[in-house]
Amino acid sequence: MIFIYKAYNMKLKYSLIMALMTFMFWGCAVSNEQVKKIPDSVVPVKIAELKQRLMANGVPGEWFDEQIQNDTFRIYPNIDQYFKKSAEKQTDHDKKRDAAWYFARMGVDAKIEKGKPFIEDRLELFQRAEAKHGIHKELIAAIIGIETNFADHHQRGNFYAFNSLVSQYIYANRMNFAVREITALYKFSRMTEHPPQYFTSSYAGAIGWGQFIPSSLQAFFIDSNGINYDIDPFSIEDTIFSVENYLYRHNLSGENIDDGASKYKAVFAYNHSDVYVKAVLYIYDGLRNYFSAKDQDTHTKE
Repeated sequence: MIFIYKAYNMKLKYSLIMALMTFMFWGCAVSNEQVKKIPDSVVPVKIAELKQRLMANGVPGEWFDEQIQNDTFRIYPNIDQYFKKSAEKQTDHDKKRDAAWYFARMGVDAKIEKGKPFIEDRLELFQRAEAKHGIHKELIAAIIGIETNFADHHQRGNFYAFNSLVSQYIYANRMNFAVREITALYKFSRMTEHPPQYFTSSYAGAIGWGQFIPSSLQAFFIDSNGINYDIDPFSIEDTIFSVENYLYRHNLSGENIDDGASKYKAVFAYNHSDVYVKAVLYIYDGLRNYFSAKDQDTHTKE
């Protein structure tokens, strides 16, 4: 069964003993998926352990308590199932599906069509981003298209990043990842002055229209106008410049943009999946062909 748990003791202060005595959860069954079996009594122990590791990383214990006590807090015992059923894992690792299935599931041809007006409506913005280091606007757009269907509001995220990461610590054997990413989420939240609850995410804790995990937000996300305190992962403008920045920081530029291996490596850094890279480059090629033909037509008329 998939259970969704909620902390209800609003006065709870985490010490191991108090966690064991007073931290209680309620659950509601929503599916018949098998989940990792962890006794309910272990959950508060794991949360207390997570708090101590975060405090060792410089995250204030009071901040952690505030998030646990927030009305939005949930934990997801089924979180590991999402990773096991991801389209990339089914294709790249389990070999249960092929690239044709992945392309159909992602709707790559439809994304090419949707990407055309997405770029055209923001052409000046894309041209500014492309002018920085020579990374084609079509590649930037292709990544946003795969990640969130060109910033479709339905793709904003059904989880809160904090909840996802806590759940991963407890149930998905991703403890080091969760500690690192919650630490980054705390720092990014402080820097942007957005509360953690602002950051809705995917099941993996990826945030915004470019689906950056918190540590990548810290390392690569930038403001389109260079105003660091004004960055917002739910700003399309900032996302465009941040995807460009990510690719550039992973050794892609105008000098090697036409080299297939260089493009592959930069996109693979974004998501370590062969079929993901192939889908991004397929959309890129479709958009690139369209805009190249359009530019050529414009020049011919002139």
